[in-house]
Amino acid sequence: MSIVEMAIRAGRLVCPKTKMRLALHTRETAEAKMGHRLMVLRGSSSFNDCTEVLVREDCRVAYPVSGGTPVLMVPEMLGKEGTSSGCDLGDPRYAEAYEEMDHYNEVATWEAAHIRDSSAYATVERTHRALDGQLSSFPNPIEVWLDATYDCAAQWDAYNHIAPLKGKRILQLGGKGIHAVKFLIGGADETWLVTPMIGELRCAMALAREFGVADRLGCVVAIGEELPFASNAFDGVYCGGCLHHMVVDLASKEVERVLREGGRFSAVEPWRAPLYAAGTRVFGKREEAVHCRPLTQERVKPMYHVFRQARVIQHGTLTRYPLLALMKLGIRSSLPSVWRINAVDDAVCSCIPKMRDMGSSVACLGTK
Repeated sequence: MSIVEMAIRAGRLVCPKTKMRLALHTRETAEAKMGHRLMVLRGSSSFNDCTEVLVREDCRVAYPVSGGTPVLMVPEMLGKEGTSSGCDLGDPRYAEAYEEMDHYNEVATWEAAHIRDSSAYATVERTHRALDGQLSSFPNPIEVWLDATYDCAAQWDAYNHIAPLKGKRILQLGGKGIHAVKFLIGGADETWLVTPMIGELRCAMALAREFGVADRLGCVVAIGEELPFASNAFDGVYCGGCLHHMVVDLASKEVERVLREGGRFSAVEPWRAPLYAAGTRVFGKREEAVHCRPLTQERVKPMYHVFRQARVIQHGTLTRYPLLALMKLGIRSSLPSVWRINAVDDAVCSCIPKMRDMGSSVACLGTK
């Protein structure tokens, strides 16, 4: 039995809208049970032809299962023809994901098909080659664990917040599963990946198979604002560069709900520092094909109300933008070099009132 099937039977995987339990059926059995044909309530979907579905316990709606992966997004809901899902793709919860879906799915699907040639594979392989002592000392040494070169100080803060890994169940929110797979290699009992992009989930599973941990990785198509998990399900939640694509208020509440008491949330994110607008006009964004709305004090304010403890740590006030500009010009810096530069930058700016508050790389930390 797969990790997904076990979670369904245990009631840990639920409807993202109502949090009701789900049951796995063939589409034919589900239609007989519900007394009607199942149709995509919003009219069209790439998952319309699925042969397995998850039926909600009230038998009013179901969700598609694509190749063993649950698609637990309200816009993909299945039900009786003529019934309204009440879902608007212009809703901020869904709009950005659907606008960017083609781009992210194309990139990640290629990586899944060529996994050993991908940057994701190279990143995880570095951790996989590490000695046992280097795995148990997560997140040290930095050369084994950190992969966000220009955000390495923030990533160390975020990783350190959810350490140690051994024996934990951890959710990665967004991305291609690089962190979820590394966490399994580092001793986590079980990890899950949630993203609205099924291509990213395929990449994650390909990675997990390559490194022998696929039996402990669960993958679900979903969004952070409507997590399809029962309350108190995880010891930790990690988000690497995806929180700024979400409605932070809603995502924070959902993350806090699925964490166990004392569970920890951490995210590595871009911050809208004073030079952001000027820099993007001159050098462009790091990812030109997608939206990017760096976090601000106003956007992260809900975290302080949702979590028992919350903190934002900023880095790179003086040097991050120049380093990114050099990268755009083809001059790349190594992770150890950026780590040392960050240390000097933070030390200098910590001596000047308000300077650290202008750092453009942040770790967002929360404890339930």
